[in-house]
Amino acid sequence: MDTYRDTYRDTYRQRRWASGGDRFVAITAVLAMLMAAAAVLLAPARADAATAATAATTATAIPDTSIAVNGQDTGRTFDGIGAISGGGGNSRLLTDYPPAQRDAVLDYLFKPGYGANLQMLKLETGGDGNTTSGAEQTIEETRGVINCKVGYEFWLAHQAVKRNPHLTLSGLTWSAPGWVGSSMYSQNGIQFLLDWLGCAKEQGLTISYLGGWNERGGWTTAWWKDLRAALDEHGFGAVKLVAADQVDSFSEVGGSMAQDAEFAKAVSVIGEHYPCGWNGPTPVSDYPNVETDCRTSADTQALKTPLWASEQGSMQYSAGGLPMARANNIDYVDGRMTASVNWPVVASAYSDVAYADQGLVLANEPWSGRYDVGMSTWVTAHTTQFAQPGWQYLDGGSGYLGGETSDQVGSYVTLKSPDHQNWSSVVETTRATGPQKVSLTVSGGLSTRPVHVWSTDLVSGDRSQWFVQDRTLVPDAHGTVTMTLKPDSIYSFTTTTGQHKGNAASPSSKPLPLPYADSFDKGAQGQQARFLANMEGAFSVQPCAGRHGKCVQLDTPVRPLEWGSHESFYPYTTGGGKAWSNYQVSADVRNAKPGSVGILGRQSNLGAQTGDPSKVNSYSLTLSDAGAWSINLANGSGNIPKSLAGGTLPSAAGLNTWHNLALTFDGSLIIASVDGTRVGSVTDTTLSAGKVGLVADGYSGGDQYDNLKVSTLTDLAVPVSLPEGAHAPGVVTNIGYDTTGSATNQWQYSGTWQSGSGNTWNNTTGDHAELAFQGDNVTLQSLTYSNQGIVDVSLDGGTPTAVDLYRDSGSPTPTSVFTRTGLDPDKQHTLTVTVTGTKNPASQGTWASIAGALVSRPGKPAPTPTVTRPADRATVHPGQVRIEGTATAGELITVSLSGAPACVNLPTDRNGNWHCDTHVRTGRTVLTAVGTDPVTGLLSEATAPVHLTVS
Repeated sequence: MDTYRDTYRDTYRQRRWASGGDRFVAITAVLAMLMAAAAVLLAPARADAATAATAATTATAIPDTSIAVNGQDTGRTFDGIGAISGGGGNSRLLTDYPPAQRDAVLDYLFKPGYGANLQMLKLETGGDGNTTSGAEQTIEETRGVINCKVGYEFWLAHQAVKRNPHLTLSGLTWSAPGWVGSSMYSQNGIQFLLDWLGCAKEQGLTISYLGGWNERGGWTTAWWKDLRAALDEHGFGAVKLVAADQVDSFSEVGGSMAQDAEFAKAVSVIGEHYPCGWNGPTPVSDYPNVETDCRTSADTQALKTPLWASEQGSMQYSAGGLPMARANNIDYVDGRMTASVNWPVVASAYSDVAYADQGLVLANEPWSGRYDVGMSTWVTAHTTQFAQPGWQYLDGGSGYLGGETSDQVGSYVTLKSPDHQNWSSVVETTRATGPQKVSLTVSGGLSTRPVHVWSTDLVSGDRSQWFVQDRTLVPDAHGTVTMTLKPDSIYSFTTTTGQHKGNAASPSSKPLPLPYADSFDKGAQGQQARFLANMEGAFSVQPCAGRHGKCVQLDTPVRPLEWGSHESFYPYTTGGGKAWSNYQVSADVRNAKPGSVGILGRQSNLGAQTGDPSKVNSYSLTLSDAGAWSINLANGSGNIPKSLAGGTLPSAAGLNTWHNLALTFDGSLIIASVDGTRVGSVTDTTLSAGKVGLVADGYSGGDQYDNLKVSTLTDLAVPVSLPEGAHAPGVVTNIGYDTTGSATNQWQYSGTWQSGSGNTWNNTTGDHAELAFQGDNVTLQSLTYSNQGIVDVSLDGGTPTAVDLYRDSGSPTPTSVFTRTGLDPDKQHTLTVTVTGTKNPASQGTWASIAGALVSRPGKPAPTPTVTRPADRATVHPGQVRIEGTATAGELITVSLSGAPACVNLPTDRNGNWHCDTHVRTGRTVLTAVGTDPVTGLLSEATAPVHLTVS
């Protein structure tokens, strides 16, 4: 789930296509309805160019399907449907939710008969390295020094098991602590897994399954046999091994098992990742075409070892429900897989990190408590609320609709209970072009009680059409029930009862307002500080060194064994509002070892566009133990941040001493302060908004941070002198390549563009893409590489500029390749990118690439408030006086008397009214008020002065 994984998966997917021929049959339905909550295209729309073909297909009636529900039938044992917490940091923000909303999310995920009813939960073992959406803390920073109370994975496991005691837990490593060495496939790796299992046991958790090293090759059968022996020797004989959690596990592990009986005995499950294809970079509009082929080889099936889709999904939490409905069925019908584990369980990370909208439930606003239960939850429920682990698949009752030999118009699976009484069938019609009739005939001793039918319309944005108790059918004298099914739907037929659709309601979405502060004293020791999310390294709440109270501490002593191929240059943790713009961030910092520590501002991750956690935007202020300070810029390139200004402050030198750092952002002006003294400033327009954070220049466990504050410019924690007037930077919008449509700030493509790995590409001469936008500046971003060609880029139909995308680089690199400034911000403009079919002589290809575009607009100050009382030139009495006014609801008002603050950051009420009670002395004074946007920190113009005589 980084570019390493994207490249790995894309290569694998291309190989599967090449070896399997036309295994992905074209579908005529393309998603085009806007889903209410996910704001994505989902309902099928038939393209005009295919009208005739579609009409012909629709006119051909789909043959009826008869499903034999025979209790004497044979089949494999169902192991469950689950999800993954980890790989990584995707559950982080859930821990900070208000208790009521946190419990609601957990109920929707794990509570039986309520929501997803998950039956399995896979936990990341944690290693401090970024493993997709963040870093998860290890229980063992130094070998032999074990702290079982760090992190949140064990907490989540307790919450899951509390709700469903029958849920099975498993563990898998992505990153590992640095002492493990260069590979998990070592004796150190085995020791780390034993120590993690020991912690799980200490925490009262039963781990049923254990994997090796997620998606990393290099394993040997000897290592797995050593791991099996170590588990048996140390009291973990009941823990079963899942090998090898790779993309090619079925062929590689299966082949090795066929040749090595001892290895075959050591392994209990063969777990392959994305056996139906890798879909992480796939645009939502292409979801109807993914996960259509999940076949495994006859040799693999002949081993009789359980086969699992041990990681599947990587799709948007709501729109991903449609392909999930298909995959959960054909995992078994195609490949005889008896478990499917979705990555991830919950989308609970900041929205700018990689794959932030994937999971079953969106829960990324702990400050508001807002969450959103996606369609994927209810698609999961169509299996989990109707069949439990230990039920048996009925092979004669599992197959393809319409008499097909593959999933052309839909599929079905049937399972029976261990007591041979109850049964359930799950039927999906995701590839059907029209209605079709299905009959289910019960025999072989199974119950002929009335059959309850639940259904979900997979292309409807109307949530009342998701997981609906549709009807009850009464079998006829032959034990048969018949029903006509709609296309793009999933149905569950069952003789069981007890299913429910949870009805807990979410609060409304709200941004995290300014000002914000955290002393960390209320934080739980060993856990991440509230609203901070570790991106690289482990930062946790610990007792302060050299002062009372609690601080945030960098715990990672050496660089972790990283999982992905992209390593961050430094450990850091971030949090806050991505729209925060004009503000001051400050914190106390303490160097424990030689090096630098610092604070971040206007920070954002580019993982959402690139999948690469090392691609970061931020300004930072760092201070070394020698007293050297520096204002730095990380510009999203993945390179070492560039110093914009710096110097040395002898009074700030030394180890184990506390110093205060402050960065003040006022439009393009950036001011650095150390210990309350302004030490330097720069003007830079690269970044206009973003979160805050804490950073160190290396893995020097013991560095500490305290008293994080994010102040508005009207109430600075560290006083600095600011220019007068409105303080409003421009606003930059990142329009990703997959933001498509005909509206402003959306791309439209003409021709055969393909998408994945953070961009869309094409080498057909004349094909083009257009972006309609409004702004004063636009920058085109592409992936430059050794096989890229030359594209023509034009603005508003003007003369095109030839742009060479060739770079002699080891991997595709996001690059700004074309910029135009000075545009009319109130006019709609059109950026056009055309494939030319030409190239630099040194290039190996003529590919065009679009990663996205950056569009900037001039910033708008907050609305100017109004003073309604007292009036200008009024006379008031000395003593207390009430000042009243109006403003935009929610705006923060600061009132000054002759330049001195009287009331600071007064919140307006819901009607926009505000008042300031203050004291005035005899004489003359001038009253002014200024407003602050609580989300961006942008200031308004000051009100016209109100002159008062106090006598």
